[in-house]
Amino acid sequence: MKKKKHVNAATPWQRLVRMLHYERTTINYIFIYAILIGLIGLTLPLGTTAVFNLLSNGAMYSSTYILIAVVLIGVVIGGSLLIGQLTLVEFLEQKIFTKASMEFAYRLPRIKKEELQGEHPPELVNRFFDILTIQKGLTKLLVDIVAAAVQIFFSAILLSFYHPVFMAVGLLALTAIAVIILLYYRQGVETSIDESGHKYELVAHLEEVAGDLDKYRGNAEKMDDIVKTTDEITSKYLAARNDHFGILKKMFVGSVALRTVLMGGLLLLGSFFVVEREMTFGQFVAAEVIVVQISYAVEKLLTNMNTVFDMVTGSEKLAVVTDLELEGAK
Repeated sequence: MKKKKHVNAATPWQRLVRMLHYERTTINYIFIYAILIGLIGLTLPLGTTAVFNLLSNGAMYSSTYILIAVVLIGVVIGGSLLIGQLTLVEFLEQKIFTKASMEFAYRLPRIKKEELQGEHPPELVNRFFDILTIQKGLTKLLVDIVAAAVQIFFSAILLSFYHPVFMAVGLLALTAIAVIILLYYRQGVETSIDESGHKYELVAHLEEVAGDLDKYRGNAEKMDDIVKTTDEITSKYLAARNDHFGILKKMFVGSVALRTVLMGGLLLLGSFFVVEREMTFGQFVAAEVIVVQISYAVEKLLTNMNTVFDMVTGSEKLAVVTDLELEGAK
């Protein structure tokens, strides 16, 4: 079923943002948790540098144990904050599901008859299951992706303190990520929506068959038609899915290329600065830990973009029902 486009209809991204905007207070707390976790996460490279410098003297001092304890405390605090963050996300997921279910329950009996002409209302209700897609995606969007972005940002800042040239490495990472997302976002959303459309087309076809099985029993020609139609729709779905995965694969390739450049750049520049006595070996090790963190965050950020596409598509599919005009609406 093709969704009717209303005048001044919001974009898929605007629909998702609008849905989450009502929960901005909770989301702001989740962001605060992410920032705190990101800052505490910096204790690992900083603590590593300090411990390495102390051990370079060939002896264990009481301050060494204190530094190790500080790093471990940072890990525990960061983990505790993560648990709190996940608790907020779980609360948000339940709230969004509840609001969506009540909105559907309120709207369905009030939708104008003319809005449903040529439609099969029970099939339209299948769009409700996209709220589950949005639910599952919230953890990745608000925890994993936000954490990756925060980690890249703070790590890039910290990296510049080891040597000014490393600031360029951080800026390169941020710029490259922005370029990759801007290049492929629109195509990713379009192919995801196309893929989802064929999925619902197939479900509608099978529901139609299941609604009157006696019509097909014992009729070989009609049973063959079911298989033929299913095969045609499935072929269109697979083609759309391959197109979508092609976009995702380009983002994955960009992620690998960026990580390779980051690691190679650090090793070459770091080695040069150590030889030229512009960095200590301890600073070099700490900088390498930071770049590894940035590299991992880049991978997590770009590989999770599939979840973002699914959530944006889900918000668009929910609008198939929520955009229908209600009786008495002006």
